Amino acid sequence: MEISTVFTAMILAALGDFLWWLLADARLRRTRHGWIGRLLIAIFIGSQLAYLIMCAFAPSQVRRSRGPVPMWFQTITYVWHIMVLPTVALLGMIRIGWRWFRRNRVKKSSDDSVNAARRESAAKWGDRPTYSRRQMLAAAGVAVPPIVAASVGAISISRLDQWRLRTFTLRIAQLPHALDGMTITQVSDTHIGKFFHADRLPALAQAVNDLNSDFIVFSGDLVDADLDDLPAGIEFLHRLKPRSGLAICEGNHDLIDDRGAFERILLDEGLPILVGNQMTLEFRGQALQFLGVPWNPRDELMADSVRAIVPRIHRDAFPILLAHHPHSFDAAAQVGLPLVLSGHTHGGQLMINEKFGAGAVRFRYISGLYQKQSSSLLVSNGIGNWFPLRINAPAELLHITLLSEK
Repeated sequence: MEISTVFTAMILAALGDFLWWLLADARLRRTRHGWIGRLLIAIFIGSQLAYLIMCAFAPSQVRRSRGPVPMWFQTITYVWHIMVLPTVALLGMIRIGWRWFRRNRVKKSSDDSVNAARRESAAKWGDRPTYSRRQMLAAAGVAVPPIVAASVGAISISRLDQWRLRTFTLRIAQLPHALDGMTITQVSDTHIGKFFHADRLPALAQAVNDLNSDFIVFSGDLVDADLDDLPAGIEFLHRLKPRSGLAICEGNHDLIDDRGAFERILLDEGLPILVGNQMTLEFRGQALQFLGVPWNPRDELMADSVRAIVPRIHRDAFPILLAHHPHSFDAAAQVGLPLVLSGHTHGGQLMINEKFGAGAVRFRYISGLYQKQSSSLLVSNGIGNWFPLRINAPAELLHITLLSEK
C-alpha cells in the first residue's frame, strides 16, 4: 500500500474519531451523571487518537512483533476503525435521512401534537430522580459502539492461533507421469508482526514439516510490515524441511519497509526467492520449474509480469507459477501455465459465505480451487493476519497432491 494511501486513511480515521467524540459528548451532556460517560469516552477516543499519532510518527513501534503496544489494544483499535466506526457512521447517515423524510412527510398538526405530548411528559417526569427514556437511549447509543469493538476484539484474539489443514488432489492433463503423486505444502501470508508473533513460528514449522511433502512453497507476505521481524521469518524458512525443494515468492507486505532490502536479504541467506525468475529442479528424473513473478497491484502489470517470464520456461519442464496476487491467473491461463499458487486474499477475511463478503468486492478469485481452460489456480487463505478478525475465512495450510491423467 502506498504511503499516501496509508496517510489518507489515518487522517480519515482521526477525523472520524474526533467527530464521534463531539457527537457522543454532546449527547451525554444532556444526561444525569453524564460526566462519567464523557470521561470514559474521552479516555477511549484519546487512546485511539494517540495510536494514530504513533502510527504516523513512529510506525515501526506499532507494526512490529512484540512492539510496545499490546496486541489486545491494537486489536480493538483495528476493529474500531475498520468495522465499528464506519458502521456507526453509516447508521447515523441513515438515521439523518429517515428523520429528514419524516419531517417532510408528516403533517404539521401531527408534529404539534407530538411535541405537546413530549412537553407534557417532560413536565411530569422531569423532576423525578430517574433517567428518562431519551437519556437512557442516548447513553446506550454512545456506550454500545466501544463495547462492540472491545467484544469483537476479545473474540478475535481468542481465535488468532486457530488454523486448518486443507487438502486438494488435482488431476492435471499436462503433468508428466513421472510427477504423478507429487505433493506440495503451500504456506502463505504469515504476516509476522503485531497479530502473528514470532513465537508461533516453531510450532508452525513443525506442522509443515510433519506433512512430509515433496515440495514446500511460500506464496508471499512473510512479514506484516517491518523488516525488524524478517530475521524471525528467515529462521522460520530455514526450519522448513521439504523432501525435495523449497520455493518462495514475495508479497506486498514484504515490500512495505524496503523492497530492495527484503529481496536482497533473502538471497544473501541462500533462500530461493523468485522475483521475475525461475528455479529448475530435477524430481524423479523429470525437470520441474518453479516460476515467481514480482508483486504488482494492477491487472495489466500482473499480465506483463506473467508474459515476461514465459520465455524462461523450459520445453521439457513442468512449470508451477508462484504469484502472490491471484489475478495473475488470468494471464497465466492465457499462456497455458498449468498450475498457479497464490495467497493475498486471506479467503476474503470477512465473508458471509464463500461467494459474498468483503473479499468478493476486491477479488475475482478468493479461496480454494479455480480452473480455466487447461489451467488451475489454488488460492490459500494464509496462516496469519494483517487484520485480527476472520469470518468464514479460516487461516489454513494447503496440502496439494498432483495426479497425471491415466
